[in-house]
Amino acid sequence: MADVSRTQVVMLGSGTPNAEAARVSSGLAIAVDGQPYLVDCGHGIVQRVVQARAQGLITWDTTDLERLFVTHLHADHTVGLPDLLFTPWIHGREVPLQAWGPVGLDHMLAHLQLAYAENIREHRSAHPCSEHGYQALAHEVTAGCCYGDERITVQALPADHGELDAFSYKFVTPAGTIVVSGDTKPAPGFADWARGCDLLIHEVYSSRQLPDRPPAWRAYHSRVHTSTRELAALANEIRPGCLWLYHQLFWELTPSELVSEITSKYAGEVVSTADLDTFEL
Repeated sequence: MADVSRTQVVMLGSGTPNAEAARVSSGLAIAVDGQPYLVDCGHGIVQRVVQARAQGLITWDTTDLERLFVTHLHADHTVGLPDLLFTPWIHGREVPLQAWGPVGLDHMLAHLQLAYAENIREHRSAHPCSEHGYQALAHEVTAGCCYGDERITVQALPADHGELDAFSYKFVTPAGTIVVSGDTKPAPGFADWARGCDLLIHEVYSSRQLPDRPPAWRAYHSRVHTSTRELAALANEIRPGCLWLYHQLFWELTPSELVSEITSKYAGEVVSTADLDTFEL
């Protein structure tokens, strides 16, 4: 693995639960000195890593995918877990995946091992795969510092995503700080916790288009997600170096129109991300 002496953020999946031609669902990587730390793993995330490497956007590879931070257990943030367990293993990963996340993550990972037991048995008998590279070790997250090594410190803050146990994460690196909201409505203490970060990556839906949604969906999104109006207010408190939008509900708007809803009330830099966008600190 190359030591590139930088912090790089790669938006692997900028989408939502809705299948889209150009976007896969939620997932991103924060790479420090060439070591990636994944946040969430929706469908297509491992494939996006392969694409990013093929395009020369990254120096690391699927076998370096050893650490994962899960914001919550909705499918669009976790349905790529079997791919993350088994594809890098076939590529040569030798160590178990270490995964941090909410209560229930250990249960999910254990049952994936059971579901793919025949796949594991056959590959171990027929191919020169490592003994441990398909395994996963789950670590239950609580508020506060949940991980640290020589490259990075990771802090967790409870998010507000309805009845689900959910977290936002703050990654503190030598080059700067990245905050990832996960799915959440504006949560108490989030602005103070994220204030002054170099990059804020936040979910969002269109305030302008919300009234046209069916009543049940209108109520749901208002209750568990963040509108452009709410995000502009948060950004004015946090004052991030840059605001990245992901898990974006456009509802027939263009990306630039969604950004305009925020920049009409917030003067900082705002980017509607697409898959494989990168940011360097």
